[in-house]
Amino acid sequence: MCIKSVNSFLREQEKSINSIEVSTTADGRGLPQRFFYRGQANDYGSSNNVASIFRQKKVEGYTREYSFTNEYMRRYANDFNNLENNFSRLSYMQHFGLPTRLLDVTTNALVALYFACQSNKTPEGYETDGIVTMFISNKTQNIDDYTYYSSRSDTVEILSTLALMDEVKKGNIYSKISSYNQKIENLLKEDGDFSYQKWYEDKVKKFPKGYSDQLSKKDKETYESLNKFYDEINQSYELQCLYHDIKRDTGYFADLINFRTLIHPFFVEPSLNNERLRAQSGFFLFEPYDGIECNLESIHDDIDDKVSLYNQNNEPIRLVIPGYNKKDILKELDQSFEINQATLFPDKENVANYIKNKF
Repeated sequence: MCIKSVNSFLREQEKSINSIEVSTTADGRGLPQRFFYRGQANDYGSSNNVASIFRQKKVEGYTREYSFTNEYMRRYANDFNNLENNFSRLSYMQHFGLPTRLLDVTTNALVALYFACQSNKTPEGYETDGIVTMFISNKTQNIDDYTYYSSRSDTVEILSTLALMDEVKKGNIYSKISSYNQKIENLLKEDGDFSYQKWYEDKVKKFPKGYSDQLSKKDKETYESLNKFYDEINQSYELQCLYHDIKRDTGYFADLINFRTLIHPFFVEPSLNNERLRAQSGFFLFEPYDGIECNLESIHDDIDDKVSLYNQNNEPIRLVIPGYNKKDILKELDQSFEINQATLFPDKENVANYIKNKF
């Protein structure tokens, strides 16, 4: 269907949501499922929905994440000292345009439509088609792989702190996590009846003392192998550096991380500490990838697989806005819904530009 107006866009959005076979009631923690949207003025193919830090040119085998974030925080030290945690620091830098591993998304489909209708012309002067991508939190309904967190969750703190570490330590930690998960997969292939989740729940003392003593001989062997693999990574120098940085940020943090369920994209509900986030119903998609080992296409595909909304043909939903309809839709968004440059970017400069161009 050709999207000619806001109403036709909303019909397509509703049609897409109604066509899926995913529970939208609650995830394994009792939190409701949420839909998210991202609008782009052009279809960028394999780099769609890939955070800006991964689209930067690498230098000598490293991403420039640490160079960017360290220099920016050094220049504005007083501003960063007043922020809540390391995720707040990442989102602050994202807000001011520094490349980060955060991707802006929204819970308001019309806000995404506004961004999809921004002008983007080809070298020949033609307006490109815009797209709106639809996402859903916790699509797989796997209670061990949540994809929706508050900005104060342990998972967000761990990965935000890791993002701010120097490239060598960061790379070594990602490598250790990858190696650890591969060992676990190999171990559990040989013993599919043993539950990793039960082992970890016992590790964090959710089970009564003596749980492991009641296991069969075979399960005890698997249990001890899991302990060995975990101690190898958790007591390593690099992980101790990570724990040190987390504790410096939070004051206290137990030396326990579930590495098995750590590396997957997820949405973060930010503190609404600036007007733009509130105006845009803003959330973030956090992309916790190793920038060296993962290329743009692999990140793009993993995001589609884990959090994009799929249609009945098992394809990620992309609502296409023809370039020749962009201006009319922007006018309708402004006149009927008060979605415009001034309301979405409520700072003095953007409001002035809106008034200058409208009146």
